[in-house]
Parts: sequence; C-alpha cells; structure tokens
Amino acid sequence: MIKDNLFKKLAHSHKGYTKYLNGQTLEAGYKPDYVLKNNNKYIILESENTSSRKTYVGGMMKAAHFLQNKKKGKLIFVIVPKKNTTAESIAKHLKPYLNWVCGNTNLKEVYIIEAAAYYQNNLLITLDCKKFEMCALKV
Repeated sequence: MIKDNLFKKLAHSHKGYTKYLNGQTLEAGYKPDYVLKNNNKYIILESENTSSRKTYVGGMMKAAHFLQNKKKGKLIFVIVPKKNTTAESIAKHLKPYLNWVCGNTNLKEVYIIEAAAYYQNNLLITLDCKKFEMCALKV
C-alpha cells in the first residue's frame, strides 16, 4: 500500500511530461492525487486503496469531464488489490462506462496497475517503460 501523502510526494515520471499538480484542484470538485502535463496532454494518477467500484467509476468520470476540448490524456489507477477488487475486475467494471463516455471526452486510455508492481523498494517504474506496459491493465 502507498499512503496517500507519500503517493503525492513521489516523483512519478513519463518522458516529455512534467509534474503539474499533486493533490490540488484540477477543476472545481476534482483533486486527483497526481497530474503530469505536456502542453495540453495530461496523465492523471489516482492511488486507491478502496474496494468500492463507485470510487473508480467516479474517478474516471471526473477525469473524462476534465479532458475535453483541447485537453487530452489518460488516467492511471494505482490500486491495492483486495479479495473482491482485483485489477482485472476493476478494468472489466470500468470498460462499459469508458465506452459510453468515449464520444464526449478526450480520455481514451485508462490503466489499472497494482501498487506492488508500480512501487517496489522505494522506486517507481516510469509510466512509459516496458515494465509498466507489462504490469498495467488497459481498460
């Protein structure tokens, strides 16, 4: 598990992107845990330790709402799997909602990755590396 305050302090990275926000308001009512930015492209990261599927749907809808007009991007959920909430089950649950909202947003990619794969031995994997592609599930 990555505690919320630690997650917001970590140096998440993707080539060409810089840190934009870490817990501050992105738009009214939306404070994602961490945001990387490259011009009008965003990578939104959310660390979730809950088993509530509503939390994931809500987080995705808020990202979809923000990523409109010229703003494009992707959303990454870093999760702690539970008995009834695995990366696979969350991805499967989110798929119909992403398909439904797809025509009204520039959010085209949502990923689920387990915290243990993303953060090991006090090191993060970069979001554009092969290991991320292998470990993360694309919704």
